[in-house]
Amino acid sequence: MEILFQDNGEWRADCALVLLPEGGAVRDAAPFLWESFPWIGLSPALRDCSGRKAELSLLYGHPELPLPRVLVAGLGKPADFTLNAFRSALAGAVAACRARGFTALALPVETLPVAALKLPLETLIRESVCAALCGLYRLDRYRSEPPEEFSPQMASLALCFSARVPDAARQAAREGRSEAEGVLLARDLANGPANIVTPAALAEEAGRLAARCGFTSTVLGPREIRALGMGAFWAVARGSGEKPRLIILEHCPEGREGEDPLIFVGKGITFDSGGISLKPAEGMQRMKSDMVGAAAVLGLFQVIGSCGDAGNLPRIIGIIPAAENMPDGGATRPGDIVTALSGKTVEIVNTDAEGRLILCDALAYALRRWKPRLLVDIATLTGACVVALGREAGGLFTGDPALRDCFLESAEASGDLLWPLPLWKEYEADLKSDSADMVNSASREGGAVLAALFLRRHLEPGVPWVHLDVAGSGHVRKATPLNPVPGGSGVGVRLFYAVARRFALKAS
Repeated sequence: MEILFQDNGEWRADCALVLLPEGGAVRDAAPFLWESFPWIGLSPALRDCSGRKAELSLLYGHPELPLPRVLVAGLGKPADFTLNAFRSALAGAVAACRARGFTALALPVETLPVAALKLPLETLIRESVCAALCGLYRLDRYRSEPPEEFSPQMASLALCFSARVPDAARQAAREGRSEAEGVLLARDLANGPANIVTPAALAEEAGRLAARCGFTSTVLGPREIRALGMGAFWAVARGSGEKPRLIILEHCPEGREGEDPLIFVGKGITFDSGGISLKPAEGMQRMKSDMVGAAAVLGLFQVIGSCGDAGNLPRIIGIIPAAENMPDGGATRPGDIVTALSGKTVEIVNTDAEGRLILCDALAYALRRWKPRLLVDIATLTGACVVALGREAGGLFTGDPALRDCFLESAEASGDLLWPLPLWKEYEADLKSDSADMVNSASREGGAVLAALFLRRHLEPGVPWVHLDVAGSGHVRKATPLNPVPGGSGVGVRLFYAVARRFALKAS
């Protein structure tokens, strides 16, 4: 969808969108629109516009007018209004216009609830563009013929101003598009079937990003992984015919080659059968998206490459340990002991606790090669986190209060829900093994905390580390306005970009 700009009231589109709080009036929500197109005040459908949450009211004018329709979308009660509610309302309204066959939309910026949300206009422009594009997401590349409801294509969204379009608004719209492109790439990868989105395919996607955006890309195969001593990573990968890859992407602005980087590590299990500890058949098809973390890292680099502000960002490195977890005669068995890259030995008591095994080696690799200003890992790691927080929020683990606050504030801005969980050392007793330094899985109680503590045991003291368990929020089970296709949500992409920008501001 093309993002256009129209000014001075010379607005043309199939339909204009007006966002209306409950109890408000269309005239007050969009005064310039009302004055420029007087037919709106004569529309009988105005009496249906109450502004209730998720309410959509369509006003009709003469079909030959430059602007023959207005769709009024309810925002709900002002007391309950949030940025996520705004995103959802706008995404739902744009999708409703597509369903009605409209292809060119107008969004008067005066209708954006700047005062209600206490946010700058540029912020809401960015969020509007991002929400519209995310709300139009669909997955049809694997169909021979797209279903009728996928037509028509939405051609354009025009941001409409009553005066000259300011440069800051154009930049905000570009940022919104860039962030949406990163989210949509992450969704495409997470929703792709495991016979197509393989470890090798993730490496190819990283190579395409590097070639297009000027990043450095390095890919290590099975020989290099084993030669490095990544015994935990190899233990997961060895049972599959799809060979593992360790994928490294680097964004390094000129003059920052010696700068300590921000490092983002994403779990890349492209299919998780559970290995010898085989999962139940019901729902196993969803395990194609056990690489939501990897998708988030690649999505972040998509944003960096297209945001137009990459030169002002810090040095950023993405690491993706990519593998399948499959059972065969060469697969790791429960009871096997392996040596991780950190030098610690691990008794594998459950081969379905594989994410922490590939992540611990990737984290150790990051520390061996760099001294990070920030080390983050993101993974669909534990069902225990879903039990604790449900399917809307991810678990945030860190021993650094400043980093905790940084991520919580960034998540509030990006729309990713996070909740801090503890890293109590007393729980580490559950990781004790009778024959190795630790087991890879312990009791179900506190399972998300134990997985985080397992990862921490492979790190050096004092590392500025954040662990995100997005086992719930990484997947959407039911369609929503912002996530219209059940599957990968694109979680983490906008969050990581927001964090990177905060670090850039700190350094300036």
